[in-house]
Amino acid sequence: MKNNKLSINTQVMQLILLCVFFVTANTIWADTETPDQEAQIRELEKTLTRIQQESQSTYQQFLMIQEMRRNEMAEVPQTLRQPNIPLSQSIPIPNYEDLIQLKEEKQDRIDKYTTDLDRLYARYRELENEKQTIFEQIRSLEKKPKE
Repeated sequence: MKNNKLSINTQVMQLILLCVFFVTANTIWADTETPDQEAQIRELEKTLTRIQQESQSTYQQFLMIQEMRRNEMAEVPQTLRQPNIPLSQSIPIPNYEDLIQLKEEKQDRIDKYTTDLDRLYARYRELENEKQTIFEQIRSLEKKPKE
């Protein structure tokens, strides 16, 4: 009878130890996965911060160039700068080629501003799409432990 009781106690002890082992192993395995996910989330958040800063910088450049373009377009065409001439003398007539050159230079500046605006807008949209993708990755990583 003692032998039988001892055998049952040993089996119960083995079963308890086996359960403790599985609980401990599961906890250790879950803990190793969580820091890995947390590290991924931290890395994604760092990337997100960098992208947000670049996006803000791009937007500020866009606004600055947009204002420069707006000012250039609103500027009244200027004739050639004339030296200070007393009112008693007549104002010389500007050279036609010089006026055409000024007009072309102004149009070139406006075209350059327009090209820069298009490029900056495309980059801004690209950064916004990257931010959205990273947000989705972070959300999916944050949901994994809860499931």
